[in-house]
Amino acid sequence: MFKQLERTLNIINKPIAAVSSQLAGLLLFAMTVIVLIQIAFRYVLNMPLSWTDESSRFLMIYMTYLCLPIIYLDDRNIAMTFITDKLQGTRVYELLMLLAHLTALILFGFWIYFGLAFLKSGSVMADSLPIPMYVVYAVPPVMLAVSCSFALQKLFGSIHRLFAPKASEPNSTAPKSTSHGN
Repeated sequence: MFKQLERTLNIINKPIAAVSSQLAGLLLFAMTVIVLIQIAFRYVLNMPLSWTDESSRFLMIYMTYLCLPIIYLDDRNIAMTFITDKLQGTRVYELLMLLAHLTALILFGFWIYFGLAFLKSGSVMADSLPIPMYVVYAVPPVMLAVSCSFALQKLFGSIHRLFAPKASEPNSTAPKSTSHGN
């Protein structure tokens, strides 16, 4: 059951991760172009632009939140793994991963709650761009909800591996090896 839930979420999450990754790459490119324009205007033409700093900052915020679920799903976040590396492949490891994913879901939930509260206060306009701040404040709750979906996928996988019978256990349903020693 949990394996099927993990597969179903993977079918949903995989295209979301691909689109988020591509969009984050485009935002990085746009941010780089904007910063280069700012450098050219400031140091070559001696006419600094007022909007480039704020727009590159907003693009960085969007890029960060677009990458958050992908980094979580691919286990590319910063972690101290000296204990879990030794436990990998054991049920203790899967139990620790289950607790980690539950903790992440709780943290994402709090972050969504406070992000939505912050979003409600975003009716003011940005300082140098003609956009309301809720445009910027909207991305954390949305991408954290996506992160919850990714965390659920990983949680279901951990539950499946925690309770799935191992090949070495007596009542295992895993197929027996048919190779013969030569």
